[in-house]
Amino acid sequence: MPESFRLLCYNILEGFRPVGADEAERRRIDRDRLAAAQQLCAELEPDIVVLNEALYCDAYDGITIDYGALLGFPYAASALYDREWGNAILSRFPIHGAEETRIPDRGGLRAEIALAEGAVTVASYHPHPLRQPESKAADFAALIDGIDGALVLCGDFNAISPEDTADEAQLLQGFRRFSPEPEAALARFLASGRAVFSLLTARGLRDAIPPEGRRYSMPTDLRSPDKDAAMRLDHIFVSPQLAVRRGEVLHHALSEIASDHHPVVADLALQLLPTTSGGLLLS
Repeated sequence: MPESFRLLCYNILEGFRPVGADEAERRRIDRDRLAAAQQLCAELEPDIVVLNEALYCDAYDGITIDYGALLGFPYAASALYDREWGNAILSRFPIHGAEETRIPDRGGLRAEIALAEGAVTVASYHPHPLRQPESKAADFAALIDGIDGALVLCGDFNAISPEDTADEAQLLQGFRRFSPEPEAALARFLASGRAVFSLLTARGLRDAIPPEGRRYSMPTDLRSPDKDAAMRLDHIFVSPQLAVRRGEVLHHALSEIASDHHPVVADLALQLLPTTSGGLLLS
């Protein structure tokens, strides 16, 4: 049986910057938040970590943050998409290549990672919450176009899965506390889920998180103790070449401190697929 690998997908809220920081403070890291994330990674021992909102993951304005070194990973791929904003993919396995996809004001990143049993592409995209649902779906399509082998697609999608049981009245009550356009904002999150998830399903991808692991991924207590607007916005999708052995949105005391999002974790493995001759082929 192929060895499993653990993937952790995490929106780290402005690169562990102090919450509510002014422009000068944005150049430093909140050590308490970083320490919580470091301890969480030490406990979970992921093999691959995908970071959204990885500020300064490449050089910008004289600053570079080495997230691989901070979290203890020897291999990393990263790309900025708007000033200091960026995505990073960290790995304990060699990364053989990486490519970014540019979208207005945002960007996606994908990396080919060499497992012992074969290659897997890990891709991530964090669309702007104001981006229209159809545009988000087109962005995801562009990010994964041309990938034929094993694929993990993950990130903060800013989209609610149609399979999640959403209490729209409660969500709207929560949205009214922070959004200047609560009805439109909630409608956009729901419509984004329908558009994006139908596109991914049509491309042969499936949700790696089983129903029992589909907790809300934001907000944590760092952002707000009010959970009326709690949603599962962070997702992991996989292609047929990957088996899911375990998956969940992880609620942990440390994740309440490290970010406004809880991480999503999945144990995955390349799996044997039937060939046209009736035999089996390791993907």
